[in-house]
This record gives sequence, structure tokens and C-alpha cells, in this order.
Amino acid sequence: MAATAVALTACGGGGGGGAGNPPPPPAPVAVATPGVAAVKVRANGSGWVLLTEKLRALENVTTPDRRLQVSTDGRSAGAPITAPGGWSLIDVAVHPSGQISVVLATDKALKLQRRGADGALIGESDFTDPQAATDPFVGDPIVIRDSQSLLPQATRDAVRIAPLGEDLVLAVRTGRNAVVAHRLAHAGNGQFTRAWRRLVEPGVFIGGLGLTSGTFDPFNSLDNQWKLTLDVDAQGRSAIAVNLYLTELGAGHAEHFQEPAAALPQHGVLATRLDAQGQRLGTTVLDTLQRSEVHVLRWAGDQLLVAGRVRTELRADGFGWDGWLARVPANGVGGSIQVLDFDRGDVILDVAPTGDGRLMLAGATGYWQNPSGGSISEEAQPLLAFVPATGGPATRATALAGPRHNQLRSLSAWQGRWLVGGFDNGPGTHSADADPAKLTADGHLRDRSLAPF
Repeated sequence: MAATAVALTACGGGGGGGAGNPPPPPAPVAVATPGVAAVKVRANGSGWVLLTEKLRALENVTTPDRRLQVSTDGRSAGAPITAPGGWSLIDVAVHPSGQISVVLATDKALKLQRRGADGALIGESDFTDPQAATDPFVGDPIVIRDSQSLLPQATRDAVRIAPLGEDLVLAVRTGRNAVVAHRLAHAGNGQFTRAWRRLVEPGVFIGGLGLTSGTFDPFNSLDNQWKLTLDVDAQGRSAIAVNLYLTELGAGHAEHFQEPAAALPQHGVLATRLDAQGQRLGTTVLDTLQRSEVHVLRWAGDQLLVAGRVRTELRADGFGWDGWLARVPANGVGGSIQVLDFDRGDVILDVAPTGDGRLMLAGATGYWQNPSGGSISEEAQPLLAFVPATGGPATRATALAGPRHNQLRSLSAWQGRWLVGGFDNGPGTHSADADPAKLTADGHLRDRSLAPF
């Protein structure tokens, strides 16, 4: 067990980078997805895989409406791949062969699909886990709604997958609120066999958040405490991060794993590492000191990156939220948390190492949030920035902005450049209160070079 806690002092980024607009690369990627947000992109050889999402009004159980677009040439995509009736397409992973794995969910069940590099279905299978019904729970089990469910009560969006070669790592929060990781080997025709199963966190009580008014949740904050983030590196090490806010996870982790440091923070993240054989390497406590959300976790060589947003101060103008970025050594010992204040409210939604000693950040900036509630403004600007991999001031880069709410959601290295997915013309919390037609966004996927930065 390792713990990282630092004072939350703002660091750099306010003025933005002055390099100007970069020259356009030849034959640039400029894919528009009108009416849906682009939320995750992964390169696939000369092509890419893009996850889009149709925005939905607030729900008691979050049921994402996501679709998959697959490009083999990098310029255009075929017809969107949708989930079958009653299911939600949740996450996608791209394997070295170019084949694609997809995970789908109902309120209680999970299904896996294997697809070719062109998106064609190879086969699918139901995901089962008989042990999930008896995983340890720390606290009063009366709060458990359904031990047989493979997903928690509040959201379907609590499962993530990542490639481990042609195998698949799946991490999920179950109906007992436990977090479990699995390594699944593709046995052909869409069938998977389990290589190992590892309990990452015991089940604990998790509280809920809600709005007294409003229609939309711009940063998916209301169910953040139920979610998890996952990444797998080239050595096969898995990392899973979960939020502490509104949970009894710190105390539950400390009791189950006999690691007292986890019980100390009220806010922040637990980040657990597993080796390629599923053996637990340890958990790092990232204490943000104040209320925070985790939105992304990525390996960067022998460093683990975790990022999101944190309320550094309660301000009457609603500008008290900043981005935060943690750098954790692969052994889990030490590390640091950097707070990033660019322009009014900030959030980091993705981070990636660029290969030249820097980290690229994507997210949103220039928004405000009701200081006594959860309402987020319709106004928000796209955030693209760079920081040194070892820490230091941030440099903001130019990014095209559209009307209303803007976000940059996902980064992926591609063909010596970078794919950046996001959206503009999105809603704030109250944009669609009187007009449901305003619950929309215009997604985009663009590529850009790092040369000007």
C-alpha cells in the first residue's frame, strides 16, 4: 500500500500556448458525427475505432446509448454498429491483430462480442461469473440490492475492457459493489475462456447523488462513484482506479486487505495494479484532499497516470473546479498530484504520453458549476494542453471551438499524428429543460500533428 497526498495548489496553464494554429497535415481526418458525441477513439492500423454516444436525459439507472464506428482507411467509416434491443454498448478494445472486442450490458447482465478489423461480427457470448454473488462485502449487507447482478444498481456504465495482446482484461463493479478484474482469452468464434479472476475491491456501501432540477449531466458526475477506469500496458500489467467520494471504500479496503492507509482519505482515488497473471502488485491511495472525480487512467511507460477534476475551493462564482493529474511510479511508491487551473472551471477527460517527454491532456475548460449544487453551464471551451511527463507548468494548445458546450474526450496516437475525439454544440445541465431538442451534441474526430507544440 502506498499513499500520495499533496496540497492542492494551482499550477500553470492560465495563459495558453502561443504557438498559433498548426499547419494542417496532408489529407487530414475530419469526421463529423452530427447529433452524437465522440467519446472514445482508438487507432487500428491505418484506420480507427470510434465510440459515439447519443446524449440522454438524467436517469435513475444510467443506460448509455453508444454506437461503434469503424474505419479501415482512416478517412471514412461504415454504418454505425448498434447494440441489440435492451442492451447498451459500453466499451471497446482494439487488439494487435486488428480484431475488436466489445462489451455490452443490461441492468444486470454482460455480453462480449468479437469483431474483425472491419467491424464484422465474428461471434458473441454471454459473460458469466458465478463467484460474483459471494464476493466479500464490508459493512451491512442489507444495502445490497441484487447479489446475482453483474452490475451495480445505479448504472450500466460500470464495466471497462482493455486489450492484453489478443486476450482481454475486463474490470467491472458488480451488484455487490465489489470491483473484480478478469483476464479472458479469445477461444475463437466470439467465445472467451477465463485465465484468471481477481478481486480488486470488496463490496461496500455507495451513496447516490441527484439533481433537484435539470436535465443533463455534462461530465457524467452523478454516477462517477460507481464507475471505474482501466488500462493495460505492454507488459500485461493492469491498473484499475476507483473514486472514494460517497463510498465506504476506504474503510472497506483497509479492513479487507489489512492496509490501514486506505481508510485515511475522504476524497480521492484508490489505484490498484495487477501483473499479467492477475497477481495483486499493490494499491496506491491518491488523496485529493477535497471532493474530486476520476475520469481517466493510463499507463505511460513505468508511470501510471490518473486524472479528472477536483473542487479546490467553494467559490460564489462557481469557478472552483480544476483539473488534476497524478503521476504514480509503476511500483506504486511516492508519486505526485498536480492541480491544473486553465480558465475558470476545468476537467481532464483523457491523458496520453506523446513520446517526446510530455503528456497531452484533453478535456474542457471555461465552465462554471453551481457552488451549492451540481448544475454545470452550457458554456465550456475545448481543452488541449501539454505538461512535462515529470511535472511542471502546463502549456495550452489551440483547439477549434464550436457553439455551446465543448469537450475533447479521447486521444489516440495514429500514423505519426494524434486522433482527438470530442464534441461541440452540447448542452449544459439546464439547456434542454424546456426543449428536449437541445439535448444534442455534434461530435467530431480530427487528427493533428505535435510539431507546432
